[in-house]
Amino acid sequence: MVTGENFDIFASFRKDKCTLCGECFNRCPVMQLPIDEAVREIKRLMAGEETKRVLQHCTSCFICNFVCPEHCNPTQLILQRWHERYSAQGLPLRAEWFIPHYKPNFRTYVLERLPADEQKMLKAWSDLTSCKEIVYPGCNYITSPYLTRTSLLEGLEFRGSLDVCCGEMYYRMGLFEQIEQVANRLDRYFGKLQLKKMLIPCTAGYNMFNNILPRFGFKPDFEIQHLLVWLWQRIEEGGVQIKNQVELRATIQDSCYGKMFGEEILDIARRILAKVGVEVAEMEYCRHNSLCCGIAGGFSPGSGYSPFRIASSTIRSLRCAQATRANAIVVYCAGCLQMLSTGKILYPTRMPIYHLLEILQMAIGETPLRRQNHRGKLFLLGMLQHQSPKLISRKRFQVQTIEQE
Repeated sequence: MVTGENFDIFASFRKDKCTLCGECFNRCPVMQLPIDEAVREIKRLMAGEETKRVLQHCTSCFICNFVCPEHCNPTQLILQRWHERYSAQGLPLRAEWFIPHYKPNFRTYVLERLPADEQKMLKAWSDLTSCKEIVYPGCNYITSPYLTRTSLLEGLEFRGSLDVCCGEMYYRMGLFEQIEQVANRLDRYFGKLQLKKMLIPCTAGYNMFNNILPRFGFKPDFEIQHLLVWLWQRIEEGGVQIKNQVELRATIQDSCYGKMFGEEILDIARRILAKVGVEVAEMEYCRHNSLCCGIAGGFSPGSGYSPFRIASSTIRSLRCAQATRANAIVVYCAGCLQMLSTGKILYPTRMPIYHLLEILQMAIGETPLRRQNHRGKLFLLGMLQHQSPKLISRKRFQVQTIEQE
């Protein structure tokens, strides 16, 4: 396992170690329950009973695993209870729009409307010929391929498509059977590529490949390195020439998965910003205690990808950023970029949102393409056109088996 901690935060819930202290849901930035209520909630979870708050509003961000003094891993208990509920009741029909391998979905809608230059990039990325070293973009960069149009990544071979996503959304929902199917699909896919090394810009995918997919049968036989680590090494070695100081006071929207890797991701993102002159104003909830960008507002059975839950979760993060009085938001996750850009349409703020790659582009004298506003509008339009008609439906469905290639 690759994490910044000395305990396994993905292991099963340790009921024998739980002292019913209530710290897990008291210190959670989403729940913030009084200790007595937090204790009642964990008791209900352990007994397999309905909760009043946790099962309905949890964003499966794993913070409770980090704050639990006994390392009991309460997130795993929540995911297990979600799995039981999904298995028995299925999902509300509105959730179909967010199932990774369903077509159409919120990502395929965007892909069909990408500019011609980005369509051309994705066609090249779908190449299945063998390759020793690749960048695996993951779903979020596949819907924002323009981010990779920079000399910083010149010479790197990108490979991937929506059909070979890592399955992170399934995991965060407790859909474990789908993760097993994803593991099988990825095993076949990477078997064709015959890799020696994979760079990955997505912290969600980095966590899935290192910590989750091996538990479901896929064991990578190639080196995996996060793109931020690779970029920082190039900066330190002089391979990236910083020409301009980016005079910006920014706050960082940390990825939910940044906390899994501690210094390796959280600190490197901040070192890169400091290197190019960006002053960081930390949010109230940041680093190991960061709020999700918003998409996880849809993961719980009580939400079932409710657009209202997702929007309120995204707006909360935007408000948290605004409270810092910084003049920009910086992300290192393309998914965070997309969610916050979509949220800005509903909650206008003057704070521009930059991906860390765009900040580096400005530092080396390049002009970023800055297409996130266009992408945010597409995500919102897709939801309005395809998800909204299903909001009042009481029908439910079971996620179907992922089709084999």
